[in-house]
Amino acid sequence: MKLTLIVAALLVARVASADEPADFVMYKVKQGDTIDLVAAEFYGDHARTSAFIVDENKWKTFRKLNPGERIRVPITREITTTKGDTLPALATKYLGDASRAQFIAQLNNLKVTDIPAAGVTLRLPFRVTHVAQTTESLAAISQFYFGDAKQVELLRTYNNLGDKTAIEKNDSIIVPVMSLRVHDERLPTPSSEALARRKEHANANEAASAALPVARLAELQGDYTGVAKALADVGKKLEFLDEPMVGEVGMLLGKALVASGNKPEATAVFQEVVAREPDRTMSAYYDSPTVVDAWRAAGGHVAGE
Repeated sequence: MKLTLIVAALLVARVASADEPADFVMYKVKQGDTIDLVAAEFYGDHARTSAFIVDENKWKTFRKLNPGERIRVPITREITTTKGDTLPALATKYLGDASRAQFIAQLNNLKVTDIPAAGVTLRLPFRVTHVAQTTESLAAISQFYFGDAKQVELLRTYNNLGDKTAIEKNDSIIVPVMSLRVHDERLPTPSSEALARRKEHANANEAASAALPVARLAELQGDYTGVAKALADVGKKLEFLDEPMVGEVGMLLGKALVASGNKPEATAVFQEVVAREPDRTMSAYYDSPTVVDAWRAAGGHVAGE
């Protein structure tokens, strides 16, 4: 039986969003180019990577390249997050299946449940699609692409194959190569929108790092007006702050807003914190009832409740 769902998912995953590069580039063949030389130029090695170019172009075998022809070369892909992105949502959008969030997490040293800030650069797994020329075992496919037969479980997990040990002739399977990186100079330039988000992320975290010591000192002195003043600008950029900075900035600013009598705005700030750090709790013992009420209204957890 054809792996229809896998092919459909691949088609979805291969369509790039408007502001992100695709997972392949078009390469114009030069005089003297071979598949091995192009692979070495992009990947630094051609021992196994030449097959990726063959697969990407749907050639059944290696062939001679003709000067001037344009071929597809698969590349690693980087995306830039926006507010509210989760790894399962990104996996659905770019990889075709929410369960593949674990592979994004692995590549980027994250947990599947992490909610990244806006403007963060994330790597996606390098992938090629293998079409079986005859009945092929997953062990043989693993041996061909990875140099050993021990990556069968990786192939099963990525493709939701259950306990299958082989695929039939003309069936397709996606092969994720987690360790491969393309030379930076061969990667497409991110869009202006993606670059702007990356810059906003860097600037916001730099500003928060400078403002937090001032805000902490003001809180120790009971000066919540000083806290609000120190965090006034960075509080407008909570979506761009990394963990745990977003939580600390949001909690301090929310408390300062409550102290100034602005509970609705405090609740809105707390909502930003809860959205990014859903496991964060507040203590009714250490915080005032008004602050705790605003935190509850934002959907936050209170210790012991």
